[in-house]
Amino acid sequence: MIWRPLALLVLTLTLADATLAQDLKPGNLRRNADGRLFLDTSASANTSPPGRTLSVCPSGCDHPSLGAAVQRAGEGDLITVGPGLYREAVVIRVNHLTIQAEPGAHLQGQTAEGKAALVIKGSDTVIEGLECSDIAVPDQNGACIRLEGPGLTLRRVYFHDSEQGLLCGLSTGTVTIEDSRFERLGGGAGHAHGLYVGKIDSFILRRSQVLASRDQGHEVKSRARHTLIEDSVIASLDGFDSRLIDVPNGGEVVIRNSVLEKGVNSVNQQVIGFGLEGIAFADNSLRLENTLVLLDRRTSQVIAGAVEPVLVSTRVVGGEKAGAGTAQWFATRQAAGLQPYPSLLIR
Repeated sequence: MIWRPLALLVLTLTLADATLAQDLKPGNLRRNADGRLFLDTSASANTSPPGRTLSVCPSGCDHPSLGAAVQRAGEGDLITVGPGLYREAVVIRVNHLTIQAEPGAHLQGQTAEGKAALVIKGSDTVIEGLECSDIAVPDQNGACIRLEGPGLTLRRVYFHDSEQGLLCGLSTGTVTIEDSRFERLGGGAGHAHGLYVGKIDSFILRRSQVLASRDQGHEVKSRARHTLIEDSVIASLDGFDSRLIDVPNGGEVVIRNSVLEKGVNSVNQQVIGFGLEGIAFADNSLRLENTLVLLDRRTSQVIAGAVEPVLVSTRVVGGEKAGAGTAQWFATRQAAGLQPYPSLLIR
């Protein structure tokens, strides 16, 4: 039986330009009550946190730089960042700080403490709408954000063309990423990745895209106790990446309502790696729900590791039938009623 998906948003990407269509901006993917995705161009409904509001823009605002505003900010303050190219890097130590960037606000090319454009040491930071690119350091582990404090929320950010999007070390709390896009990230021959989350309590990635990691980096690497990926696209496309999702220490992992695409140039045949660096938790499980796995690499393995995955309403296209486990399997995109590579389909 040929699966003919209904209510699909078709994203066509070309090898020459492995970016989303211009009309699909970060943060525009939303889900209706009936489960369908749609493009939402409305303004953010987020409310400002308690505390002061400090403004940043190249001229005419309270502060000409983000660094100057952060130095004055106190707990619970809001910093608004106007459009412009900001060639600076900042260390954030204050707790409960929110940074809301307007379209066109872009951090580029500078690092603090030899680590990242933003080194966050405070707790429960919220960053919205920010673009960041061209971050590199001598150890090839430079990130747009280096998280060293507990708790982080990213919304509608666009991190690209750097050694790492987010690097989170040993901490506590939850890292939540929503409505964001990460692409062409990676470095150090597999040392740096698109998103690298350390041993925290929970990592949540929803309504986001992680695309075309480079230099053998994973798109997503999570050492969190709980990892949830939903309503998202994680795709190699034409990137020289490694695994799409690597959870090297196990934990409880749920992937649902998502698309995973293994590209033709990927240096690793594994789509998902589970516990390959040693299990660190008492409770370990891997569950895929309503997820489409596209194996465009000639030889691919969906899951590697000592785990028996639970596959619910999951479809695998390409590769070998034996490697699909209990998922519904199709030999080719054509057999599944899908468009040729490199098109992506989001349910």
